[in-house]
Amino acid sequence: MIGKWQRWLRRAAWGAGAVAALGCAWEAWLRWGPFPEEHLQRWDAGVVVTDRDGRPMRVRLNSEGQDCRPTYRADAGDWIVQALVAAEDQRFWRHGGVDWIAMGRAVLQNVASGRRISGASTLSTQVIRLSEPRARVVRTKLIEAARAMQMERRHDKLEIVSQWLNRAPFGGNIVGIEAAAQRYFGKAAKELDVAEAAMLAGVPQSPSRLRPDRHFDRARRRQAYVLGRMRALGMIDAKGEARALEERLDVHPATYPEGAPHFCDWVLATCRPAADGSLRSTLDPAAQEAAERALRARLGEADADGLTGAVVVLENATGAVRAMVGSPDFRALPAGQYNGALAARSAGSTLKPFVYAMAFDRGWLTGGSVVADEAMHFSDLDPRNFDGTFSGRTTVREALAESLNLPAVGVARKVGLRRVAATLRGLGLGTLRHGAERYGVGLALGNGEVRLLDLANAYACLARGGTWRPVAAVDAEAEAGRGGDGKRVFSEEACWMVADALSGEERSMDFAGHAGESGSGGRVAWKTGTSAGLRDAWCVAWNPEWTVGAWVGRADGKGRASLVGRTMAVPVAAGVFRALWAEAGGTGPWYARPAGIVRRRVP
Repeated sequence: MIGKWQRWLRRAAWGAGAVAALGCAWEAWLRWGPFPEEHLQRWDAGVVVTDRDGRPMRVRLNSEGQDCRPTYRADAGDWIVQALVAAEDQRFWRHGGVDWIAMGRAVLQNVASGRRISGASTLSTQVIRLSEPRARVVRTKLIEAARAMQMERRHDKLEIVSQWLNRAPFGGNIVGIEAAAQRYFGKAAKELDVAEAAMLAGVPQSPSRLRPDRHFDRARRRQAYVLGRMRALGMIDAKGEARALEERLDVHPATYPEGAPHFCDWVLATCRPAADGSLRSTLDPAAQEAAERALRARLGEADADGLTGAVVVLENATGAVRAMVGSPDFRALPAGQYNGALAARSAGSTLKPFVYAMAFDRGWLTGGSVVADEAMHFSDLDPRNFDGTFSGRTTVREALAESLNLPAVGVARKVGLRRVAATLRGLGLGTLRHGAERYGVGLALGNGEVRLLDLANAYACLARGGTWRPVAAVDAEAEAGRGGDGKRVFSEEACWMVADALSGEERSMDFAGHAGESGSGGRVAWKTGTSAGLRDAWCVAWNPEWTVGAWVGRADGKGRASLVGRTMAVPVAAGVFRALWAEAGGTGPWYARPAGIVRRRVP
């Protein structure tokens, strides 16, 4: 008898050990076994370009033509999270991927009825289904349950509910709660109130039948069910439920955003979005509005003479593009589609400050040096000043401020045309592709083509004391470059002398007068340019904080008598600076004189 009990105990011990071993093996597999993590990290996301504040400006659909914006990050207090848990998986926060209570209930109900009337899927198993679609058979259910338990040991609950809300269908081509909130209610998912969240949480049960813009009454009934579940679970009280049911919801299929169209086209063509399709740009909405307003104020939305224009605003500290306007009216065909900020146009006199900066750095000139403004003759060029006159002997400061052509040609020849061309290309003016021999001395007068964006960034090098860095269109890159080393092109002293010559009280009064506020705002250095044949009017203005570039011309390149930098482009740049000053409290900073600048009286 004793032997029989001993054998039974040994078998029981062996059985318990085997069960324990299997349990340990199962737990080890759940925790450390192979798991297709890549499926959770893979998104067929569209691209959403936002401004620096996170507001959408452009949405590009995914490869399936769906509006998928998987950027939502769940918080337990978000109404959409609470509504979803109430509607789909009330024990979500407590189970480990499989709700055994719900599964037992479903088995009993289905067996008793002889057909499937209840399911037991959880948000976790649904995430596996959404990320790894399979045929709907019994084996799939087992795989989803196992994978869900694995996932629960690798990811916290908020990550899992984020996965669900970013992958679930919400009717039509809408995938994910962020797209749904924006399309149906015109707001971010985290801004949904309890009534809106309860309505959207009910849609994925049957997206085509319950989409609120087409079947509002059905969606309303489903919303009432979700709100009832939320009250039953203590998420809201009876008064909260009643208020949510009484709330009048304005559901409408929102149009896609179309902000800063030329800028968004450029960003989508040149920048890589994050894995979730988000592309947070550097664009500042206030600066963009100021640039658009200043350009329209000068040209109107559709100029009768066929003129168009462009504006670029750069933040000097980071190289961030804070505004880009390619034309006064993007919808005006065909000129509106022409992006003047990225078009290669004849530079006019805008390259002269860089020529003088090179001479300053070599110690050949200062602002008080005397240069000759006298006739010169070359085999391929007979240069004249804009007004056709000559000033004779004049100072470098006056020659630069008055944009005299002959002194600039003389300085460029002394510096060396090859050195001038190489330095200009080093400043990012990549459209100057030809050798110095091709341009000749006309390079100093702007016979090469430049893009407004590149030109403004070259001036930003002067604005930040001689350090060049590439422009930044993505916010993270701009912040990473704040205060970075960059590439030293000019000395701080040379940049100060250029800025000093192109600013001062009289020039600031002239510039501020264009802005409509005589003498107010702050000190600004500015340089104009007018190309040969009166085809392009330019102005680039800067202070320690900002560089603003403006261009006015015709998309077809035809000249107009009115296309002069001082009269057409300066008012645009001044209007932008006036708005920037207003944002900063009505004024702006200026440069301290570098230690290397010493004043001397020359007899």
